[in-house]
Amino acid sequence: MDFQFLSWFSLYSVLLLLRTLVFMQVLQCSSHPDEWYQTCGATFSCGTITGVGYPFRGNGDPEYCGYPNFLLICNEDNTTSIRLMNVTYRVLKIDQATQIMKIAREDVMESTCPQELVNTTFNYAVYDYTSAYMNITFLYGCPVSVKFQSPNFFSCGSKEYDSVGVVSGVQGPGNCNYSVVVPVLKTGTEGSFSLTHLDQLLQEGFEVRWKMDGKACSDCTKTGGRCGYSFSTNQTTCFCPGQPYLSDSCSATKRASPGPVFS
Repeated sequence: MDFQFLSWFSLYSVLLLLRTLVFMQVLQCSSHPDEWYQTCGATFSCGTITGVGYPFRGNGDPEYCGYPNFLLICNEDNTTSIRLMNVTYRVLKIDQATQIMKIAREDVMESTCPQELVNTTFNYAVYDYTSAYMNITFLYGCPVSVKFQSPNFFSCGSKEYDSVGVVSGVQGPGNCNYSVVVPVLKTGTEGSFSLTHLDQLLQEGFEVRWKMDGKACSDCTKTGGRCGYSFSTNQTTCFCPGQPYLSDSCSATKRASPGPVFS
């Protein structure tokens, strides 16, 4: 018997129970259940991004009004941004019917190469690329020998590196200090791009598809409910204007579901 495993398992179970009890107490003291329906009634609109609902939420909405990490920020210049895996993206388009979002790294909107030396990655359980994309890799801090072998080095205004290389596909740093992989939409011959129009290619962004099943939310809205997220079940829940206030859908015949425990 692995007593150390049992000890850690028992500790985790106790902590999970305490977390649930605390959050349930917060939920009970926060508001009457019918207010969940009212607080999640707004859609997000900012600049060219308009009328966006669940799984997204705006920065003024309660956490339970949107899926985790689907927080949209409206900036002072009326652009919309979202932060995913420690990278900030400019949101260019959201199509809720196809569950496709077009985004571009915020650090390339005013530059020809990424200013944050972090690869573009996603939680693939939630997001995935569409098929119409290709990867390009930026190389920073390369020795003269590497620069001599490749013609694709240019000055992009980086604070630390005068000359940055760019190649097709995914490539590690090798003899260079850093490499940053950025996806872009496919254009022309697969794997080809032009340095002349690289900034435009980066700023046009790329598409990702969110993967959670939209049926639960669809069933909710069809019965007059509003979609939200339950942190106790880690699933979409339905807020109703009357009893039962929480359910799979706003039908008296449906079984009520747990409330949106705050995280």
